[in-house]
Amino acid sequence: MALIECKECSKQVSDSAVSCPNCGAPVATVYAAPVAAAQPATKSVGFGFALGIFFLPWIFGWFLLGRGYSPKARVLGIGWLALTAYLFFSAKPPTTSPTVSTSSTPPKPVISQQEARASRIASLNTFTAAQLAAAYDRNTVAADQQFKGKQFKVTGVVSSINTDFRGRPYVTLQGGVNQFMEPQFSFEDAKDPTIARLQKGSKVTLACTGYGDIAKTPMSKDCEFVR
Repeated sequence: MALIECKECSKQVSDSAVSCPNCGAPVATVYAAPVAAAQPATKSVGFGFALGIFFLPWIFGWFLLGRGYSPKARVLGIGWLALTAYLFFSAKPPTTSPTVSTSSTPPKPVISQQEARASRIASLNTFTAAQLAAAYDRNTVAADQQFKGKQFKVTGVVSSINTDFRGRPYVTLQGGVNQFMEPQFSFEDAKDPTIARLQKGSKVTLACTGYGDIAKTPMSKDCEFVR
């Protein structure tokens, strides 16, 4: 209850009184208009912000949770975020099927090292130790052109089994101009057990590479037994 001023006598009277007790004039009741509560302003979703939500919802969608956006905008934005997340995690990577070769070319047969060696040796020209010695005795230059640095097979009878100054074994075969000029043959594999089993008078066939001569004595290297 409050005091108000009487419009007739300007005395203070109660606002709940029907008339002024001083002059009897009626008291006009003043009604205060209720003040409406202020409503918060609603933010609108701009075009650029909408594009950001559409293409990058996992970044821009969370901004809708801030103040000022309408419930409708929040539902649509968060719903689009949930949908894109579902589509992303449910997508399966494409599977690639193994490529099947349709080539009709038959596979080439695999040739073993032993077969290749046998084929190479079989294609070599064969000479006797006597023919080799005679060729160098006649003309060293012509003999070098025929034998030096080239592979060939040679047959003969073992006249001696020796080692050189490095301890590597070599054999001489009968057929030289004399016993001191018999052709000499060193081995590719110095530890070949066949060398240790050789005896004078054994007949052998070797595949060698010509190495020239020393004082008309034919020399050959990298020899291996032809079995």
